[in-house]
Formats: sequence, structure tokens, C-alpha cells
Amino acid sequence: METAVGHTGGCACGAIRFSAETDPVWAAYCHCSDCRQATGAPVTLWVGFRAAEVTWTGAPQSRPGSAGGTRREWCGRCGSPIGYRDPTIPDDEIYLAIGTFDAPDRITPEAHAFWSTKLPYVTFDDGLPRHETFSRARKAAVN
Repeated sequence: METAVGHTGGCACGAIRFSAETDPVWAAYCHCSDCRQATGAPVTLWVGFRAAEVTWTGAPQSRPGSAGGTRREWCGRCGSPIGYRDPTIPDDEIYLAIGTFDAPDRITPEAHAFWSTKLPYVTFDDGLPRHETFSRARKAAVN
């Protein structure tokens, strides 16, 4: 994790902004197909905060994700992916896409999720833990 506290970011057009005055609770790459479709990238680094610790200007649009009550969020004006919420992750966390951060270099990834579905041409030599599925513990799925 990082030592400096305070993170800001937002969408490409500026209609949505966020800030958090705490360190992230988790940061992990995800290689699943749902994240690839939501972001248009072969892999995404998601940065998790407790939802109550994130303040917003503007409101993201939202749609259901592929499993367990997940909600994907994006800017309704410019289409930038913002993040996702998964009610099966304890502590009401929100995960924000690394590309939305004003200072993404201040985030340190901690693991890889869904390594089993990684695209074969995406390679990493980072020594981080590789999880075959989720990198965070889950509660029972919400329907």
C-alpha cells in the first residue's frame, strides 16, 4: 500500500469526481471476462475503498454485472468506466478503476484475481499472489 493519504479522480469529461481521504483497503488486477467487457481492457486494476469513505460530485450510471448482485458504474455523459460494487464483499466496499485516478502511480497492486482466465498474451513478472478466482473473501451471493 502507499503512505500518503488522499485520493482523487473522476471520469474523462469531469462530470463525475470522487475523493477518499483514506488508504485503499485493497488493490488487485482482475483478469475476468466481465471486467474486460466493462472496461474494454485486457486486464484492470481495481482499487477498493469502504463506500462510506468516498465522496462524490455527480452520480455514476449503474447496471447489473454478471454475478451475485454486482453493479457496474460509469459516467452517463462520456462513458468512462468508474467502478463496481459487489454486495458479497464484506464491509460495503466500492472498487474504482485505476484509470480514473488523478495519481494512479500512488496505488500499489497487491494481487491478481481470476488468473485462470488471464489472456495468454498478457504477462506479469511482479511476484504478486495469483488467485484462480476472487482475490477477496465473499459472503453468500445476493440475489
